[in-house]
Amino acid sequence: MSTPSVSIIIPTMLANPNLLRSCLDSLSKLKTTAKFEVIIVGNVAKPILDKFKKSLKLVYPATWIALGSNQGFAKAANAGIVKSQAAFIALLNDDTQVDQNWLSELLSVCQQSGADMVASNIYLADKKSLDSQGFSFVWRGKAKAIINHDTKLKSQPDYWLNEGNKELFSSTKLEFWREPFGPDAAACLYTRKLFDKIGDFNEDFFAYLEDVELALRARQAGFHCALAGKAVVYHHKHASSAKMTGFKAKQDFKNWWRIVVDTYPEKAWEKYWYLILVERLKNLSGLFKSVLH
Repeated sequence: MSTPSVSIIIPTMLANPNLLRSCLDSLSKLKTTAKFEVIIVGNVAKPILDKFKKSLKLVYPATWIALGSNQGFAKAANAGIVKSQAAFIALLNDDTQVDQNWLSELLSVCQQSGADMVASNIYLADKKSLDSQGFSFVWRGKAKAIINHDTKLKSQPDYWLNEGNKELFSSTKLEFWREPFGPDAAACLYTRKLFDKIGDFNEDFFAYLEDVELALRARQAGFHCALAGKAVVYHHKHASSAKMTGFKAKQDFKNWWRIVVDTYPEKAWEKYWYLILVERLKNLSGLFKSVLH
């Protein structure tokens, strides 16, 4: 088989096999002229993944990778990226279902805009509540989902699109200065070129905010993001981690510290150190509340 142009990578813990089955079924209904493959990366033992695989009849090429244990979203995504030889990498959570035009819309916007990151229009599982159109960013260390092309962060002094903050980025390309800041990795498209230049996801993150950290590195390198407004996905949000008390709050606290310490330019600290520290205290407070709840 010739090399596909798109690899759709699905990390999974098989926490809810029925949701993954629905996700894979929705991919069989895609309407696209692009040649694509699906790479399922299991954070589980090989016999468990093999058993699930045998229960399926897929109509598209699929590759199965078992990592043996839960090694996190970032490492699973990277395993798929390394396995792929495609020019485009689509990431998809295992608790999503895609519209039949999802992939063709992502590719169309990518090619028309010249963006190397493309966000989907993500709805919750009720298919009515819009949950994300990518995210925006403020330098205090906070990212918010964009909904209906708007974000609550615009009024903040450290909002990344404020004129005084453009000096914190190295790129001067006109298309660089647009929302979204980056795509929600639950359902999005990246170019191979982006990973070749800045590297893959940071595996220290395990789960949550790995897409924010990647987008920040990409922005610093001069890449930009676009929204594919007709690339629709339905998401059973937090289906895998909902029963893990305090897990998301703990990851948010640790991973924001990693972002601001390891990824921020020195000028960002000089300009917003107070806001950065206050925001980290808010993360810590949220962690305590989630554990004591």
